[in-house]
Amino acid sequence: MWNLPKKHLFLPDTSLQRIRSLYAHEKHPRAKTRLLAAIHRKQGKSIDEIAYLVSTPRDTVYGWLRRFTTRGIDAKDSIKQPGRPAQLTVKQQAALVRILEQGPPHNRSGLWSSKELRALITKKFKKTYVKQHVWRLLVSLGFSMQRPRKRHYQRPSDEEIALFKKKLGEKPSTTGRKDLLWARRMRRLSA
Repeated sequence: MWNLPKKHLFLPDTSLQRIRSLYAHEKHPRAKTRLLAAIHRKQGKSIDEIAYLVSTPRDTVYGWLRRFTTRGIDAKDSIKQPGRPAQLTVKQQAALVRILEQGPPHNRSGLWSSKELRALITKKFKKTYVKQHVWRLLVSLGFSMQRPRKRHYQRPSDEEIALFKKKLGEKPSTTGRKDLLWARRMRRLSA
């Protein structure tokens, strides 16, 4: 299992100087560690020694070195895993954005709930999403979670608030008097 080539047999098409040059210019830390493991292997070190030197389990180091022997020096970069394909196509997502921008039909606040949105997606596109993924989908489409501002049940009406503000504006300001009193006291103390 641990019988990988060493020294000049490891990466025969790539010189030690080339690997060191790649290591010096590499910016990604994981790729840099993989290149360091390749340098050590090219110098003839065992997998256990390399694992100790790069502070990584030997199974991981073995995997790196095995990938180097199969893919060459490009094995320093990890291959992006594509993941699961999206349930909604790009056209369906664009249609969903248009629907969302119109607002919910039966909600005066203009904000969609995740429950309403799940029902809409199921009805329109025949796709089922869990509640958490509905929010992930919204964020990926450029929307954010918003909640209507809570109002206290004893909150006064808009007319009462306007009347209160009008009364506040009628009171004479006392700040001018305080400034005068303070100035008089300062004159007395300085005299």
